[in-house]
Amino acid sequence: MIEFLLEDTCVGCDICANVCPQDVFDTQTDGPPLIARQEDCHSCRQCNLHCPVSAIHVSLLREPTPDINREAIVASGRISAYAEWLGWRKGKAPPGDKPHSLQLRERRGDAPPDPGDRVRRQLYEVRNSNYL
Repeated sequence: MIEFLLEDTCVGCDICANVCPQDVFDTQTDGPPLIARQEDCHSCRQCNLHCPVSAIHVSLLREPTPDINREAIVASGRISAYAEWLGWRKGKAPPGDKPHSLQLRERRGDAPPDPGDRVRRQLYEVRNSNYL
């Protein structure tokens, strides 16, 4: 569940509000977005990954932590640890990273796989030649 947004760090780009599949945020004309529907958050962390300044902390807990220590989390570097672990830098996906929807279509065989993936490419070709 989304725990907090660092208002003093946020640049007001509203990317978090645009990528949130649960519509947790409400945008403002001047200032950072508001966490309007915290209980709707499913901890997908899309807001955290896409935030260019790492201003959003998302917990994997289902309920908000009542006495969360923002300063300790920021000081420990945990606010952006997940994104960095995945290779994201300043809201940008790692080079060569494909969108999740494309990866899913490739795995299901609905889209041509990466030319370097010989096994999936051969399965895709066999599937499309009506042998299966």
